[in-house]
Amino acid sequence: MAISYDWDLTKQTYSAYLKNIQFGLTSPSLITAKQKSQYVALQQSIPQGETVLTRLDAPFILDFKRNQIFLADWPGGASLPPGMPVFKGPEALANYLAEKSIRYLAYSSWSLNHPADVDTSGPGLSSWFRLQSQLSHDFRDNVQQLAKTRKKLYADGENFVLDLGTKS
Repeated sequence: MAISYDWDLTKQTYSAYLKNIQFGLTSPSLITAKQKSQYVALQQSIPQGETVLTRLDAPFILDFKRNQIFLADWPGGASLPPGMPVFKGPEALANYLAEKSIRYLAYSSWSLNHPADVDTSGPGLSSWFRLQSQLSHDFRDNVQQLAKTRKKLYADGENFVLDLGTKS
């Protein structure tokens, strides 16, 4: 049973889920050969065995045996103790990751292009989604700043890898 304060939004959400399932069952591949080669090259830029934090469009393409990979699907939603710093700036994030022995950050550029001025104040949004949106925007802004100050090991126009331990 789905309980919601906005039945139309709930119907729309579940309808989208069903369409996604149908697409997944009828489509031959979720990824293109180009994406596969990009992700292989992206991961090859990170030394084998090193830990990487990722916020990628399709992280399932990565070889999880080659590197220890952490996923930031909803940045700040769940993280290593004492918790990812939020609203404290890019250096606080870089320092936190360094303290956790995470030197590399892989990111899909599409995440940088989402507008920061998305209206999260409307009555149709849950408080959880509102908070996650704010945390995601903060993470994105921090990554944008770190991309200006850290060495890029890989960039293909859609994805990039930062070496947080080396300033550019």
